[in-house]
Amino acid sequence: MAGEGAMMQAIQSLAYNKSLRNKHNRSSWKDIKIQDQTPRNDSIQSTPELLEAIKKRLQAENKKRKKQQIIFVISMVLILIFMMYYLN
Repeated sequence: MAGEGAMMQAIQSLAYNKSLRNKHNRSSWKDIKIQDQTPRNDSIQSTPELLEAIKKRLQAENKKRKKQQIIFVISMVLILIFMMYYLN
């Protein structure tokens, strides 16, 4: 019957791949994946002043990141224009 050798090779390959895998219990991963839902005590008490400081810091960081992205895009567009000009 045609194809028996190929199917036998596939079966052997699957068995070999299975033997290479770790022998640990796959159900033990359940314990790692489940996040702990117990509430914890937060040692830092958030005050309105602290929240405002965090808000301002994040806004400054976002503004700086946005400025860098705009500069990067403009420079890439200019480089692309110069490359197209010199290639033509």
